[in-house]
Amino acid sequence: MLRVQPVKLLPCICLIQDEDNSDCLTDGDTETYWESDGSQGQHWIRLKMKRSTIVKKLMIGVETSDDNYAPNRIVVMGGELDSMVKLNDISVNDGFSGDLTVLENMTQHYPYIEIRIKDCKDDGIDTRIHGLKIKSSQERDLGLNRDFFTPDRLVRYPRLETVDPEKLYRRSLALYRFVSLLDSVMHYMVPKWEFSLGSLNCLEEVKQLLPLSKKRMGLIEMCLKESESPRPSSMPKLYINRRTATEHRTDPTKDPECKHAIFTQIYEGLKPRDKYEKPLNYRWPSKYDQWWECKFLSEGIIDQGGGFRDSLSDLAEELCPCSADAPVALPFFVRSPNQIEDTSNVNRDVYVPNPSCMEFAKYEWIGMLMGACLRGKENLVLDLPAFTWKRLVGEKVTWAQDYISVDSSEVKLLESIESISLDKASFDENFGVALTWTTVISNGQTVTLKPLGEDTAVSYEERHEYCRLVRETRMAETTDQENAMRLGLLKVVPQAVLDLLTWQELEHRVCGNPEISIEALRKTTYYEDLEQTDPRVKYLWDALSNFTNEDRSRFLRFVTGRRRLPAPLFLCPDRGSDTVDALPESSTCSNTLYLPTYSSAKVAEEKIRYAAYNCIAIDTDMSPWEE
Repeated sequence: MLRVQPVKLLPCICLIQDEDNSDCLTDGDTETYWESDGSQGQHWIRLKMKRSTIVKKLMIGVETSDDNYAPNRIVVMGGELDSMVKLNDISVNDGFSGDLTVLENMTQHYPYIEIRIKDCKDDGIDTRIHGLKIKSSQERDLGLNRDFFTPDRLVRYPRLETVDPEKLYRRSLALYRFVSLLDSVMHYMVPKWEFSLGSLNCLEEVKQLLPLSKKRMGLIEMCLKESESPRPSSMPKLYINRRTATEHRTDPTKDPECKHAIFTQIYEGLKPRDKYEKPLNYRWPSKYDQWWECKFLSEGIIDQGGGFRDSLSDLAEELCPCSADAPVALPFFVRSPNQIEDTSNVNRDVYVPNPSCMEFAKYEWIGMLMGACLRGKENLVLDLPAFTWKRLVGEKVTWAQDYISVDSSEVKLLESIESISLDKASFDENFGVALTWTTVISNGQTVTLKPLGEDTAVSYEERHEYCRLVRETRMAETTDQENAMRLGLLKVVPQAVLDLLTWQELEHRVCGNPEISIEALRKTTYYEDLEQTDPRVKYLWDALSNFTNEDRSRFLRFVTGRRRLPAPLFLCPDRGSDTVDALPESSTCSNTLYLPTYSSAKVAEEKIRYAAYNCIAIDTDMSPWEE
């Protein structure tokens, strides 16, 4: 007789075929297990999903030591009970133990998901499952009501705090209706892969509304699926010398041609060996998660995926080093003026394409690797400014709103030169003959804006023309390099996909989410005139533990001006104030957070979160929230 036992998980109710030991699926103990009791090939675990949830990852625990109880083939079905469709078919590798991913990155909600164990190792009859883990997201269903726009909910959206909540509610309803209408026609607007040079220019004006669409992600996955190519018949094998690569990274001047860099070793190793061998196109299915095999010279590593991922991480580190003190090992990117001058309280960790580097074939390959990451599960962590990501995805960029992510000092300088309050006397006093018809671009090179410009001073009457030429020159300085990267992207990803993605989504799909864990934050935190047992410190860590990853990213940017770790944090007492429950202050130049005294952990969390989203440490007239 079939018995069904419900087990509660966060996004679903799990219905087990037999109640014995069913709690072992969710107890977190890998030593315990649920064991089936039935006919061979008829074992299943059924998940009744909560309304609107979408599976991002579904895993089951298996152990090879279970011998003929270990699953051999698993089929995952989804849908209504009377009309299920196959979602995945998995053969379990011999010797595999641990969390086995049976479903990943679904794009729609399935009311029921059923994990069917079709057969076991060595023709075993019953099976054992050691755990069940699921990650899901909530399908976008706004369900708008006025309570959504209360002040406590708007703390993460500082620009909306002064707007009448009733207006926000009405505007949201209008946007929701617009997106519903857009969803009803969007599938007619997306070109096929063979016409991918076409562009969905009609979506450009509403691009930042596209994340509200329920059908967009399905269209993106359809475009990727239709444009994918079969996996290569054989995997390239690369021989990499990490010792010489490390020496190059430590002192790039000893290897000016970068021959020993990981980047160069991979780039040269992947070139076709003869005219009959085709270059890699990187348009493989997402399940093809190892693009080459690495043999590290003088290292006893057998690459089953880990070596490949290490090489990709090393390559990214060479392109855009995480540490501000490390030399840049390759010529393709340079530290942005914001990073060099260290005067901006945001975007202090970004790199920009090198305006003087003309190796466009290699920029194109970087773009192809970015496209491969977008299609698959790997990440290439490139710390690029919003200005560059917008260019890559095809969004419009402006000087005031976007170039501030590259060189905020230059943006503010031109604002002051063009200020209506600047009269001729003040202009001559502040600039005099020092302001010539030149500008310094991101790689430190001085560029003349007109013939003999370096010897010609800018007059008060000419200041607007000077600012116009600076803006044109600076915004165009990396255009060729960005175009080459975009060309590589479009060789791997259809144009329609870039048209349907926002620049933030492109960055996250290529680089991954900059995970900021509490453990990692603790390792980079230093205490000055504060003990770790101080209540203020305890309240801070309690608050950060309750923060989302986005909250912690905002907090890190508030204190250090950087979005990713590593970044040192210095905790100090509040600067001479006896006020209780005040907002914290920060100094991004010294990576310092000044902590006031708080009456409770709850108040501390509210104040610190508010500061992370609303307070600007250095320039009160600067708006870092444009992105």
